[in-house]
Amino acid sequence: MKKILRFAIVMMAVLVWIPSFAEAAQVHRVSSGETLFLIAEKHGITVEELIQKNGYLRNPNQISVGQVLIVPKKEMQNAYIVQQGDTLYRISQKLGVSMEAIAQENGLGDWNRIFPGEKLQIPSQGSNVMTNLSEEVYVVQRGDTLYRIAQTLGVSMAELAEANGLENWNMLYVGQSLKVPKTTPQPEPDFQHSTAQLARTYPETFYLRGSASTNKIALTFDDGPNEKYTNQVLQVLKQHNVPATFFVLGSKVEKHPEILRRMVSEGHVVGNHTWIHPDLRRVTENRLATEMQTTEDIIYQTIGLRTALMRPPYGAVAPQVIEGLRDLDYKVINWSVDSVDWRDQNIDKILINTLPDVRQGGILLFHDAGGDGESRAATVAVLPELIHTLRAQGYEFVTVDKLLNLPAYK
Repeated sequence: MKKILRFAIVMMAVLVWIPSFAEAAQVHRVSSGETLFLIAEKHGITVEELIQKNGYLRNPNQISVGQVLIVPKKEMQNAYIVQQGDTLYRISQKLGVSMEAIAQENGLGDWNRIFPGEKLQIPSQGSNVMTNLSEEVYVVQRGDTLYRIAQTLGVSMAELAEANGLENWNMLYVGQSLKVPKTTPQPEPDFQHSTAQLARTYPETFYLRGSASTNKIALTFDDGPNEKYTNQVLQVLKQHNVPATFFVLGSKVEKHPEILRRMVSEGHVVGNHTWIHPDLRRVTENRLATEMQTTEDIIYQTIGLRTALMRPPYGAVAPQVIEGLRDLDYKVINWSVDSVDWRDQNIDKILINTLPDVRQGGILLFHDAGGDGESRAATVAVLPELIHTLRAQGYEFVTVDKLLNLPAYK
């Protein structure tokens, strides 16, 4: 009885302290006889909303059994649960919303009459950056990575990690609050360039996607080879006759050369992902060359081919990095769709992260490996549904070199 009571108290505390948000997007798997209209009606949304959320739909009038559709979240205002010691002023400071707006939204005649546990509806905001008393915070959103957040805020990943005590830069979660460090008067040049800007500046070297006029798309996998999960990914791809591009780490190729040989023998393309996965913006020119050359050499020793394609760890690039890789005779391949499968190790979440952003000519990022002990089981499990769904809409899977009309090897 005491244990039950303690549990109840803990759960009440959680409810008081955690804000509630709008209902999350969900996955719908098409059944026999269903149409977009019937599916939209079932979930209380319009057909237009359903189509808009599923950007991958090339022909909305032709959906097939087993195809996946992402149902958008129901738009509701955020709610905040009043905490012990809160005042309307403190809440407005935390959430970056004026006291007047909160009072008006909740019909508060007396701004001092709020109590712990009370639910306040919070007007929607246009930014994820909020003022929390004397410091700014950023609330992590679905699909965010530390690199993307750093780009958005104009600070370095290292500064963000240091300000928040992040030992593992990949371990973020939706709803997490990150302290925003004060920017220096002269930010580093590499953070002044978005990937889209860099793609425009270096159109012959740096790629985010293929042509929008083709039905082709490319599946890519990073950070392998891994003895367990890479082999499982390869097995799924073989069963569905799908070619893919694997950006491999030299240090892992050294441990598992037989997997690299299997990749090539089964029609996949291999690219360079450096030796130990450093942020290339923060290494010297000599270190950059060493990371690339040692990985290229171990790949050549294993399969007799020298890679012409590479992907920078974290997708982190800067003008000097792209120029250095260009001088090493590499094409730099980032992506247009991030599955965020390293973080959201759940089939439905991966589908929700991926399908809305798929377009013709897209390059899709997945991972067949990670740190020691990290699972990629969800990535393996999601592939059959993803492949079926995209093929049902007329997409053709090809390797990156075929998508971009580039040589795969030197």
